[in-house]
Amino acid sequence: MDLAFWRDVSLFYLLFMQIVVTIAIAVLLYFVVRGVMIARRKATQGVRLARNYVSIGRMQTTRLADRATAPLVRSHGEAARSAAMIAALLPRRQPASSPPKATKE
Repeated sequence: MDLAFWRDVSLFYLLFMQIVVTIAIAVLLYFVVRGVMIARRKATQGVRLARNYVSIGRMQTTRLADRATAPLVRSHGEAARSAAMIAALLPRRQPASSPPKATKE
């Protein structure tokens, strides 16, 4: 057993160690990819469910907001209509505190 033999043995040992590490990393990456696929599948189902609940919440919020603001909108519309009718029926008057406008004559 000379030095060339031990050189060859050490090369095979180093090669074997590298192959083991490479296989371990490949197996680890395989299971990581499978785990991500499973997590994505479950997350997609959860996102669909969350989207459904958000849609229900949006519809309820819109419905309740419309119900809450309808009297205010109606009263403001009535007030504007009344103000327009009064302005149409009464003649225009100049405020007493405003000075007369100067003309260029």
